[in-house]
Amino acid sequence: MTTDELQARILGKVKDDSGKVAPEDYERAAAEAMKRYSKHRPLLICEDLPGDATNDLLLPTGWSEGISSIVSIEYPVGDVPECLLDQDEWTIYQQPAGKRLRLLEVTPTALETVRVLYSALHTEATVPAADEDAVANLAASICLRQLATAYGQTGESLIQADVVNYRSKTDEFRRLADSFEKLYKDHLGLKDNDTTSAAMATASPVKGSRTRLTHY
Repeated sequence: MTTDELQARILGKVKDDSGKVAPEDYERAAAEAMKRYSKHRPLLICEDLPGDATNDLLLPTGWSEGISSIVSIEYPVGDVPECLLDQDEWTIYQQPAGKRLRLLEVTPTALETVRVLYSALHTEATVPAADEDAVANLAASICLRQLATAYGQTGESLIQADVVNYRSKTDEFRRLADSFEKLYKDHLGLKDNDTTSAAMATASPVKGSRTRLTHY
């Protein structure tokens, strides 16, 4: 799915001809929907980080603050079965120049790599085809809530006869927003009050064993 295709899906669902939702509002709604979707159904990326004879490594290139988390770290790379570091053997360390991945018990040389499996932010291109409409539904619900708010604020300055009409539109857009959000949650198997990453939980790996992923 491309950015234009996602925008077209959102526009087709919202069907707003009032002009109260600007093009940039649709873009922001799409971006927010992508963030929420990435938390519920993370994109997993495997990346090899080069060592430099220190304990601190640059974070992976696809790392997104507030979205990404580490699933597993393999070092040394190439053992069979793979050797995974325990969770107490590494941390995300804040330095003045930014955050780093700090290995607490090992120091990879410049000739070695550290293999990191981590969650990252989805883009339109990485959303599976089966989930594309669900993401569009979530973005549409965000736009419809904005419309509901816009009509509610407009109605406050009108005469009483018009207030009733605008309140009706406000309620209609809220109901539509709720219905589109419910479609999204039903598709991903989320509960109404679910705000956590429900798609995947990572069990703490035993050193030298494979990481176990538990799906809900």
